Amino acid sequence: MRKVRLVLTLTGVCAGLLVWQAWPQAQKPLPAAAQAGRDGGFAASLRGTLPDGAVKAAANGQLQVNQELRRLFDYYLATLGERELPAIRAELRGYLQRTLSAAALKQAMDLFDRYVAYRQSLAGMTVAAGSDLAQRLARAQAARLQYFSQAEVEGLFGDEDRYDAFTAKRLAILADPVLSAAEKQRRIALLEQQLPPALRAAREDPVKHLALAEADAELRKRGGNEQELYALRAGMVGQAAADRLASLDREQAAWQQRVADFNRDAMAIRQNGQLSEPQRQQAISQLQAQRFSQQEALRLAAFLPAK
Repeated sequence: MRKVRLVLTLTGVCAGLLVWQAWPQAQKPLPAAAQAGRDGGFAASLRGTLPDGAVKAAANGQLQVNQELRRLFDYYLATLGERELPAIRAELRGYLQRTLSAAALKQAMDLFDRYVAYRQSLAGMTVAAGSDLAQRLARAQAARLQYFSQAEVEGLFGDEDRYDAFTAKRLAILADPVLSAAEKQRRIALLEQQLPPALRAAREDPVKHLALAEADAELRKRGGNEQELYALRAGMVGQAAADRLASLDREQAAWQQRVADFNRDAMAIRQNGQLSEPQRQQAISQLQAQRFSQQEALRLAAFLPAK
């Protein structure tokens, strides 16, 4: 199951208000000369990427309205400034029609048009000076109902709204001068317990992995063995994650050994007095090509000794 994606340091609506205030300017395309060198791609900023998000239809053929679909819309709309909105819409339609029926495609494009109009409305929204986060969120949520049904709002924004509401309440608790530090912690802990499991896990994951990294480093510092390390990881993040981390450790150890072997043999070439400098460089280049792929060579540069 795909993990819930959240920006824990900045709520989604506030980010939208900041980014989309520039909507009218963002629609201006780049000069033709600047667009001509995109190597045939739809937009330079998308080169080397795959569409984020996903689109699906239910068993009855109706479009599934969810945050995966919204992320797909945002993926294409991120190219505003490189491409004009009609071109973006056409590109999105071409992508969707490979997956959706004619009826579901019509639903998707209608939803996209309303989503664009909604984001444009956010760009024009003025926020009263001194208004708190809860007020700003309420205004954005009210704006949504002008463009979407309640079911569509839940599908597109449900998890974000729940996390935004949590964030607003948490900030209010932290800002309350009457509460002691201990009481603030207690109330925030209660708030966290009220989050849906997926959102709570998304919030806890970064902290959990930071704690694991610290515990991992401490165990290695004390000279802990691999068995102790595995037990520590399994206890903190589960057996499956511990297995993946152990596999990554083995891959990293194998990579470091390959780099060490290459550096040793490259040093022997550099110290070979029977070769000229160009011959040494050619021999080292050939050695690298034999032992590392082109992709690995990009990573290798960071592990080579300074010249």
